[in-house]
Amino acid sequence: MLPVCLAAPLALPVPVAARTAVDGQHATHEFAIPAGPLDDALASLARQAGLTVSASPDLLAGRRAAAVQGRYGVPDALDRMLAGTGLRYRFTGDNSFVVEPLPEPRAAVLGPVKVYGAKTTTQLEDTTASVGVVTSEQIERAEIGSFRDAFRTLGNVMDGDWPDAGFVIRGINSEGLTPGGDPLASLYVDGARQTVNGARRGARGLWDVEQVEVYRGPQSTLTGRAALAGAVYVKTKDPTFEPESRARLAGGSMKTREAAVMTSGPLIDDELAYRFAAEYHTSENDIDYPTYEGFDRYDDFIGDEYYQLRGKLLWLPEALPDTNALLSYSFSHDSPYIDDIGGPELGFDYDDERGDFNTPVFVESRVAETQNLSLEITHALGADLTLTSLTAWSDTDMDRPSVNEGTAGETNVMRGDTQQSIVSQELRANYDRDRWRWVSGLYAAREEERGQYTRPDYFGNADRSRTGRDLDNYALFGEAGYRFKPGWEAVLGGRVDYTSVDETAFFARNGGVVTDDRTSHSNTVFLPKLALIRTLAPMHTLGFTVQKGYRTGGAGIQRSSNTEYRYDDEQTWTYELSYKGVALDRRLQLSANLFYTDWRDQQVGVLGTPGDSTSRRVANAGESTLQGFELEGRYRFNPRWSGFASIGYVDTEFDEFVDNSLGDLSGLPFPEAPEWNAALGAFYQHPGGFFAGADAKYVSRYLARFGADPQEYVDGYTVANARVGLRADDWTVTLYSENVFDRDYYVYNDRNTSGDVAATLGPRRVTALSVEVAF
Repeated sequence: MLPVCLAAPLALPVPVAARTAVDGQHATHEFAIPAGPLDDALASLARQAGLTVSASPDLLAGRRAAAVQGRYGVPDALDRMLAGTGLRYRFTGDNSFVVEPLPEPRAAVLGPVKVYGAKTTTQLEDTTASVGVVTSEQIERAEIGSFRDAFRTLGNVMDGDWPDAGFVIRGINSEGLTPGGDPLASLYVDGARQTVNGARRGARGLWDVEQVEVYRGPQSTLTGRAALAGAVYVKTKDPTFEPESRARLAGGSMKTREAAVMTSGPLIDDELAYRFAAEYHTSENDIDYPTYEGFDRYDDFIGDEYYQLRGKLLWLPEALPDTNALLSYSFSHDSPYIDDIGGPELGFDYDDERGDFNTPVFVESRVAETQNLSLEITHALGADLTLTSLTAWSDTDMDRPSVNEGTAGETNVMRGDTQQSIVSQELRANYDRDRWRWVSGLYAAREEERGQYTRPDYFGNADRSRTGRDLDNYALFGEAGYRFKPGWEAVLGGRVDYTSVDETAFFARNGGVVTDDRTSHSNTVFLPKLALIRTLAPMHTLGFTVQKGYRTGGAGIQRSSNTEYRYDDEQTWTYELSYKGVALDRRLQLSANLFYTDWRDQQVGVLGTPGDSTSRRVANAGESTLQGFELEGRYRFNPRWSGFASIGYVDTEFDEFVDNSLGDLSGLPFPEAPEWNAALGAFYQHPGGFFAGADAKYVSRYLARFGADPQEYVDGYTVANARVGLRADDWTVTLYSENVFDRDYYVYNDRNTSGDVAATLGPRRVTALSVEVAF
């Protein structure tokens, strides 16, 4: 308990050396404070942060604090600790604060936003990166089911046009113009980078997730080669020492069925806690496939089945109070359906929504199973220096049989699978004291990929193919910030990154070997970063950043000629102006970024011989530029009303791009790169429990994938979502609708010189009822 002196307000002095205001109020610390009595928790926080806290003993009596586990700034830690207590904190000096009642008019405020993907800071306002954050509160209130659905709230971010494609950040597909190769932007789940197939079909669900963060623009200095366009981080909720459990059931149109459960609590009081979460989702495509109905894999092909199991352990060893460890494991099964329909050039009417326009051997029923394992160990060497070890492993095994495989009498079938894995180890040190804050680290990773397929009767031929790829990546990275005068900070960072790649390719037809080759490639690159940050006022910062991004080069085998080809690294320089601010008595949060990117030696998949897919190879065929901005804000109008808005603009252009099969594409924008996009949403919560919310996103006209001249563009569209419900202390009932106005729109349209060939539909309306119970 906190010491009490007579009837005066309580004061807890901590015998530490005097620190500056920057160190006391804004430094980050590794906290290990379990949930419990508020006075004990405040005493622990003050001791660990080197501060003095004052509060009335009567005010704290009987109140409990939420757990604060992990690295936080002091304001963020206090906000989490005091959440729901009816109290607030107020700094009264450089290294002291007072805890007092929260005035009634102050009930409508926005709490600070913590970021997990940044390695140099823990609060959104302290980073110059363009970070779009979707919190657990937004996920639950808006019924957001997957990390791709979360993009509907963010500027300059959207989903790709097909399950076997990436997501799009600032007009750049995460897989670039070389689908399936090294990514330009990666997905991370609890620190584990996902494989390409794991990002396509993997741990997509957001049940029991803390938040989703989208980093727009290059993150190469601290993250590495797979972050030229950005990164997406999914942070799941950690174990708690206070027991809690939740369950959810939902059902609705398109045969949607969902079930989920979560439980968390202590295994050893104040030392070891667990968390377990499971979710299941299934729905059925409404596109018509009459000629496929007799195939054995038809039900799998038209169904969207997803489930995930996840377990976490948090260890706070009593014998090592400055150390904690977090172990996470998850398994997911994912098989989304596709939304392609045939057009007039194939003898169909788009209005009929027929999907059986392709020869069955080319129609695959892909299913992926992904495992993720991560172990994060942190150790605080005093209040200013923290060491972190992050060990991560991700493995995705994807089966890719054709829809007619296994059906009696069918011989022209496809059997295949691809296995991809990434194992990585990062060692990192974070320091924050007085004028200096820095991070430095070592990184090592091993990536492996094995793929094979057989077509026993491929139009009269028996084909077999095998591919292999091994990649080793080692890096030394660091970033240092120096506060050289009040309100000013200079940041200098860099990464030395080494990559070595070995690839094999084997192809045989009718028993004769056509290709059996091995290629290798290695390179070392230096990635610098320079930034200048100006604090305009408390919680208002302006920054300017210059940063280099890259994707490694490589080599391959062109099947048509059985010859090796090589391609160089592609590199970008990005210049970015940023603003982060909190205003109107903490009711308004704003984030804005203005950027320009120059892209050289862009890697593009081209055909050596027009019309011959076996002549495909990767070349450095592109030079381009992109420029634009993002503006995002959240606003708390009053205790009942809150809202958000985002707007994004990006102007992309290929300055130089020549393709042997398509000709000169210079001057065109990137595929899937709408110039304008905007999102808007509002939420109302009545004290009696009733709530309602809605959001909508507009996407302007954009170029589809490259095709015959003239190029095909997809019309712009606006999609709205809505929900209403009733909330009590232990249960919530929600009626929600995605694409509530049942807007028909395309995300892709394939044309040839005479007309429409095929198109990809955007998601149709789904209306469902969910029930969630806490116990």
